[in-house]
Amino acid sequence: MTSTDRFDGWSSLPSARREVLTSRVVLVGAESTGKTTLTRDLVDHYRARGGIWANTLWVSEFGRDYTVLKIAETAPGFDSPATGFRSADWSPDDFAVIALEQQRLENAAAGAGAPVLFCDTDALATQIWERRYLGESSTSARDALPVLPPRALYLLTDFRDVAFAQDGIRDGEQYREAMTQWFVDELAANGQRSEFVRGNREERLAECIRLVDEILAQQPAVQY
Repeated sequence: MTSTDRFDGWSSLPSARREVLTSRVVLVGAESTGKTTLTRDLVDHYRARGGIWANTLWVSEFGRDYTVLKIAETAPGFDSPATGFRSADWSPDDFAVIALEQQRLENAAAGAGAPVLFCDTDALATQIWERRYLGESSTSARDALPVLPPRALYLLTDFRDVAFAQDGIRDGEQYREAMTQWFVDELAANGQRSEFVRGNREERLAECIRLVDEILAQQPAVQY
């Protein structure tokens, strides 16, 4: 049975059913480690397969948009690296808001797209960022979403393969190694299936396609 045959009838399923059945692949990692580039490359690859895969969706990083808006509250006109680096003034409530909205966007996309969904971060990553800025005692993101929907796979991007690039809001080059280990520890503690993503852009994409195809091949045929 081909991957397309396995999901024959997918587009006929109600969105609530697709939301449950969609294989959610989440990309996480420290700042400037190639998550967004890899996410877009994966989406382009699966969309190019056509059929049901043409509707492959991805969820962008809500926290980034939130950060820009928050910085703009104290630095009007800030909207690009050209304006210079700025840092937001974070509160625990901010991370709860980000986690909840990131999850809402993810669930909506899971019910609207192809059998696989690519997420450029998630609420678990929001917990890591809260730790980064407010310390281990701050757990608002975790408290807001103590349980996440099942994930098929986490892809953790290795900081050693990508040079740090300032985009106006990044400030954690010196934390990339430590944060990568935090992700390793958190994913292990949660019993999540995860894979390190290493190599150049082409190597990363090829390996991730192999991993995702492996997951899709293991999914039961859709019943509708």
